[in-house]
Amino acid sequence: MKELLNRILDVVMFLPSLIFAEKVIIKLTIIFEMCYAAYIRRRFKTAGRILMFGAPVLRIRGGKYMELGNNVTLGRDVRLEAVDAWLDQTFSPRIFIDDHVAINPLCHIGCINEIHIGKYTTLGERTLIIDHIHGESVFEQMQLPPRKRPLFSKGKVFIGDYVTTGENCAILPGVTIGDHAIIGSNSVVTKDVPPYAIVGGNPAKVLKIVQPE
Repeated sequence: MKELLNRILDVVMFLPSLIFAEKVIIKLTIIFEMCYAAYIRRRFKTAGRILMFGAPVLRIRGGKYMELGNNVTLGRDVRLEAVDAWLDQTFSPRIFIDDHVAINPLCHIGCINEIHIGKYTTLGERTLIIDHIHGESVFEQMQLPPRKRPLFSKGKVFIGDYVTTGENCAILPGVTIGDHAIIGSNSVVTKDVPPYAIVGGNPAKVLKIVQPE
């Protein structure tokens, strides 16, 4: 159903390009994104001004557990999930996204515990931030189908201010990333990252810590 709705919206947004000039199309797109942003705001616990980047954003689950600051940018097909129940488990999730955070298209944030993203942080396309996994690495649970395993969190995820992630990054449970850090593309972050660090690789390692001149 959501895929069908996406296709319909794509067509609706494409049709004006057959009729109007480019400048008019840009203005119509801005108006559409503003209207969609106003609609999206109602799905969160709290939210300031939301900026859209290639609407629609339809993959929101558990918006009542999400708090967004002011001027948060959401890219196309961002997936935000705060899960409060799974099988016979219950959780109290919290996602906090601070002011001026930019979340580029196709990012996925999944939470059963707590995820904090600091102000002016930018997430590259397809960044995954998750504070849980399907089942612990124990024999009994690994015998179960993945979708039948209990959810398990190793801890909260805290991302500081002015952090940048490249495309296709994964930030895993229990990780803290310090202010101003840069996470290289395709990195898998499994351990804490200090402030002003540049990290890369799978698993990600500190390549450099930038010092004041």
